[in-house]
Amino acid sequence: MPVTLFPGWTMRQRFFAFFRAFPRPWGVAAAALALILLGAGVSGALAAPAQRTPVGVGANMEPEAEPAVPEAASPEAAASGAAAPAHPAAQGAAGHGIKLFGTVEFRRPLSTLPGWLDVLDRNAKSPIFSPERQFNRTTTWKILRDRAQGKSPRDVLKLVNTFWNTWPYREDMVNWGKPDYWAVPAQFLKKSGDCEDYAIAKYFTLKELGISPEDMRIVVLRDTIRNLAHAVLVVYLDGEAYVLDNLSNVVQPHSRLRNYVPQYSVNENGRWTHIKGRPAGTAKARGGKRQ
Repeated sequence: MPVTLFPGWTMRQRFFAFFRAFPRPWGVAAAALALILLGAGVSGALAAPAQRTPVGVGANMEPEAEPAVPEAASPEAAASGAAAPAHPAAQGAAGHGIKLFGTVEFRRPLSTLPGWLDVLDRNAKSPIFSPERQFNRTTTWKILRDRAQGKSPRDVLKLVNTFWNTWPYREDMVNWGKPDYWAVPAQFLKKSGDCEDYAIAKYFTLKELGISPEDMRIVVLRDTIRNLAHAVLVVYLDGEAYVLDNLSNVVQPHSRLRNYVPQYSVNENGRWTHIKGRPAGTAKARGGKRQ
């Protein structure tokens, strides 16, 4: 019978065991050679690699610092009984064949993000998209909807992005007495909010204007220039991923924002963990409030 090296260890754990056992640069070569040998059957049947811990899966959806490599499945996923293995999103509706901000994405069950499920539930109970609902002093939902009529999809994105960006930025601690809280559009109308609240309002507005939820993602990320956590809405359109950001009225392709490193993205149908390569020796960015 085959001999299993490091019984019970995942492929990732085996890799780093070899990596750490040798000084650089030999550790990389030793780990790579070990993986080749293990893959050739020397170690027998191997367990599937464990997935990285999803960031921001707490009840308040506060994102953590981006891990450098995949880690074990989240406690929330284990508690919910959700399957731990993730799989790369296929081209088409799920991944659109686009590496968002240059990352590889892995789909996870929505049950691993209970804070987002709470947003969906609260939004369903407090709808704002009725014709005479007053959004601001001069605009009802009917007026905004009529402005979108006849526009190209790209121009609709610009309209919605610019409209919601007129609301003032307010931190969650000021509005809700909490370091992080995801407001639904009905709450945003009354109190405004911070970055993820703009993204949520734009998401549901575009959905009402005919953009499919499959073509949208709320993306929690890190802005490496400001060293801050941030959130935006991304819309997949005509083979491109466009970014709707509360920091700018310009709707840009994701490839132009090289300082954005996504941690996870979500819509009504799924959530995705994102992994982006980082040069060796690069320090982890930590801390900072979303804006």
